[in-house]
Amino acid sequence: MRTLLIAALLLICLAPRAANAQSFQLPIDCAVGEVCVVQNYADANPSADEGDDPQCGPLAYDGHDGLDFRAPAAMARRGVNVLAPAAGVVLGVRDGEPERAFLDRGAAAVADRECGNGVRVDHGGGWVTQLCHLRAGSLRVARGARVSAGQALGLVGLSGQTEFPHVHLTMFRNEQKIDPLTGGALSDLRCGPQGANAGAHWSAAARQALAYRGARLFSMGFTGAAPAANARVEDLPANAAVNAPALVFWALVSGPRDGDVLRVRLYGPDGALVAEGERIQPRDQAQASMFAGRRTPAGGWSAGSYRGAAELLRDGRVVQMRSETIQVR
Repeated sequence: MRTLLIAALLLICLAPRAANAQSFQLPIDCAVGEVCVVQNYADANPSADEGDDPQCGPLAYDGHDGLDFRAPAAMARRGVNVLAPAAGVVLGVRDGEPERAFLDRGAAAVADRECGNGVRVDHGGGWVTQLCHLRAGSLRVARGARVSAGQALGLVGLSGQTEFPHVHLTMFRNEQKIDPLTGGALSDLRCGPQGANAGAHWSAAARQALAYRGARLFSMGFTGAAPAANARVEDLPANAAVNAPALVFWALVSGPRDGDVLRVRLYGPDGALVAEGERIQPRDQAQASMFAGRRTPAGGWSAGSYRGAAELLRDGRVVQMRSETIQVR
């Protein structure tokens, strides 16, 4: 009897701890809703040809089955950790998929490897998560490894089918893929003005961070290059200087709605307005960008502190405003 009891205790100790109510943490080491954002939710209108987010907005796409936690590109280049959402055992790992394959060569380059570099973790109690698009060579765990909640598994990257740095979270319960946000069946999702609340399987802190925020000023910066019409703003060189070809301030907004206004202004060291730009959204979009800048005058720019200011307006009301400064030398 004593031998059987000891064996039973060993089995209990060695089994993965079940991820019970209020246990899952966010899978990214970044302040979601402040610095990082949920760029895409699971498609809440599965019967339509276009995806809807929980409030029938553009933060989803047709057939999307998880949550995309996006990091600003400049921050991701420095390194943003992907974290284990809960304790568990690693079921599988893939590494070595190149960065930017989808961006540079299209869907054929990532066929059957759309997840890119990733990790799958068994949390016990029927819960399994899969994390995708990690940076090549950054994974820190192997199959069979035991991980704790919040443990760093690798870095946010651009592997697999992605156009921006993020970690994609897919969630399973009892071998069925579910909506990571609510914990409900993907086929049951419907969007509406009330939005959707994070389920009880998330921690209290995660539920607060996952509150729906809609359109947000996501990232901004300065460049010394005159951007092309379809430039990816986060890929613009950070090379502003007194003798660069131009001085440009840019801002990127996530999830703008039809009729929203994105306004940007660039101010010189003396506080005078150097340039301004404005964009009125023609439709709901996953993201949109705007520039304000000028070509460099003869003799170059005056050295000093330049300030860029961005505003997101809806129905004439400022929804959000942010500013950033740069020392131009």
